[in-house]
Amino acid sequence: MKPKIIAIVGPTASGKTSLGIALAKTFDGEVISVDSRQVYRGMDIGTAKSEGEWVESEIEKGGSIDQMFGARKTFLVEGVPHWGIDLVDPNEEYSAARFKEYAERKIEEITARGKLPILVGGTGMWMKALIENLDLASTPSDPELRQELENRRLGDLYHEYKQLDPEGAQTIDKSNKRRVVRALEVTKLTGTPFSQLKTAGEPQYDVLQIGLRVDRQQLYARIDDRVDEMIGRGLIDEVRGLKDAYGCEIDAMTGIGYRQVCAFLSGEEKLADAIEHIKRDTRHYAKRQMTWLKRVEGVEWIKPGEHERATLFVRNFLTKKPTE
Repeated sequence: MKPKIIAIVGPTASGKTSLGIALAKTFDGEVISVDSRQVYRGMDIGTAKSEGEWVESEIEKGGSIDQMFGARKTFLVEGVPHWGIDLVDPNEEYSAARFKEYAERKIEEITARGKLPILVGGTGMWMKALIENLDLASTPSDPELRQELENRRLGDLYHEYKQLDPEGAQTIDKSNKRRVVRALEVTKLTGTPFSQLKTAGEPQYDVLQIGLRVDRQQLYARIDDRVDEMIGRGLIDEVRGLKDAYGCEIDAMTGIGYRQVCAFLSGEEKLADAIEHIKRDTRHYAKRQMTWLKRVEGVEWIKPGEHERATLFVRNFLTKKPTE
């Protein structure tokens, strides 16, 4: 019998976090963050981590996968345990394969406690890797080729990748050189487009996916408001501290919000321009997320705030006969 899990998907700023907490409270669940930036310690404001508290708890006393990955306490948000947060320092590498291993073990722990795993996040490939049980460990690597690619201009890399993998180019963050380099590296080594390479295994879970669909203009307004809030909460100081500790060249600092503020702190652009670029790049990212999600089958779509409708979907899902 496959364990039942809930996956909440949607573009950034669409309300996934609040829905995840509401469902966790209703159905005695625990949240797993599926976010490639929230795994980094000290990157809080720019990754929109929920405000909560780290506490010692009975959950951790028996040993946990979190202890292996660096976390020794439980992060509670409104009393709901959240996992997948603050797993590594910003200068440590963290891959989709590593997250998949972590999340699989965490799902096992949550279900063993009789709780409901609720996956919440906007990193589409990480969510896909879990739900479709993608084989990520066998993805090839060539240090010499990667170094050669890293020495080239980002625009040229993206242009070549677009020629080799048009589908993948539609959804990749073309401003993130690390991701473009990796996608092009794998495409060249295998002769197969990166977007088509990952093979799915037998699904491990019975999954209900709930998606948040937001009118584009409304979503863009929400994004602008969120960025303004991040600035007000101290994003500039957060990035300054990270820059002093690690520099702006590490992979973790290539994320939206961090790279633009780094440009401001380095004197490359004015603060007003950096803020506008965060908003612009976040809107572009949200558009790519929506493009990705349109291809996902079997999602139950709701509008932000329709928690009662989502609750009905979950209740019906949990009471149906389990998938064998």
